[in-house]
Amino acid sequence: IIAPESDEPRTLIALGSHDLGLEKLKEDVGGAHVGLVSVPVGSLDGLIALRQGLCDIAGCHLFDDERNEYNTPFLRHLFPDMPVLAVTLAYREQGLITAPGNPLRLRGVADLARPEVRLVNRNPGSGTRVWLDAQLRHEHLDAAAIPGYDSVVPTHTAVAAAIAAGQADAGIGLRASAEASGLSFTPLFMERYDLVMRKDPLSDETIDAVLDRLTSRRLRNALGSIAGYDTMHTGEEAAER
Repeated sequence: IIAPESDEPRTLIALGSHDLGLEKLKEDVGGAHVGLVSVPVGSLDGLIALRQGLCDIAGCHLFDDERNEYNTPFLRHLFPDMPVLAVTLAYREQGLITAPGNPLRLRGVADLARPEVRLVNRNPGSGTRVWLDAQLRHEHLDAAAIPGYDSVVPTHTAVAAAIAAGQADAGIGLRASAEASGLSFTPLFMERYDLVMRKDPLSDETIDAVLDRLTSRRLRNALGSIAGYDTMHTGEEAAER
């Protein structure tokens, strides 16, 4: 990844999970003359890129169903010899996105196995895909038997767009994406979305600016304006909870 040319002192690269709040953070850190470019590649690939030094920040919401914990088990596994800092951006509401009025009356993951339901799925390695696969295991459902399981898109916005266009009947995604497209939404879970940074460059003034903004009331208010976002823990170090 090569940062674009900029008049800013430095442009930070954020790879990982797609998140609508990153645009709010980008606008906020811009006031501190810091550039931020976000590219959605999925939570797991974002963490791997951070490990390899290909980005400054990785956004993730990976759920470990055995430990009932977000992100930190994956950080312990991927960074056993490299100290990292995970700071919560927000908690986000995810659920079933369906056509307006939910004409197929879908209520949960088990309904995705109905033969008339076409799923639009998220890409492997994304936090949403990790969550869905865990739920399918719990429900003893064969992913290969779910119509559309292999039909994947890279973002929550793309999930909503596919359903709005009639290309699919349902997908797992953010409440905010559903409402922005005028679609129905059935809540399923709240998740923690963290920003992960390697500790070795934290003395960099651009990283310091991001950490400072994450504790600001202005950013918390901006994130809180997004449907389904909870900012109670915004700016807190994830490992402290």
